[in-house]
Amino acid sequence: MERAREYRYRFGQSVVFGLPVVALQIWGPALGARDAPRWAGVLQALLSGWVLHVGAGGMLFEGLVLLHARRRGTGGLVVATVAVALYVFSAIQLGRLIFTDAAGARPAFHAVVVLIAAWSAWQWWRLARRSRAMSAERTSGSAPPAAEAPANHP
Repeated sequence: MERAREYRYRFGQSVVFGLPVVALQIWGPALGARDAPRWAGVLQALLSGWVLHVGAGGMLFEGLVLLHARRRGTGGLVVATVAVALYVFSAIQLGRLIFTDAAGARPAFHAVVVLIAAWSAWQWWRLARRSRAMSAERTSGSAPPAAEAPANHP
């Protein structure tokens, strides 16, 4: 139940701070002057950085601990690693856009938040479903069967 709550929190943070990132990806360059893509990219970097910190930070740390302790990787580790790589790639692209005015530099910060939000939603749904099944099994397995009430005959 606690893990489902963790992923629900991660999903919520990803959506709240990720929707503006996706909106800036779609409409950011049309918002203003010639340097609008630069400012949209800076805002995307800040917002997606928070999503990366909240959403992928725990998964990355937990995955590395489990990898070291059990010599076994997790899906969360893979997702977090891909998200960090996408963020670093996007930051480099943003730097090119800001400092060299590279026309082809397109940061992919939106991919970071979509990846983390999708993974968190999937894990939340999966763990909540498992938790509900286990609690239903516990309540049905621990309660004694209902005894039949005797019929009232006058």
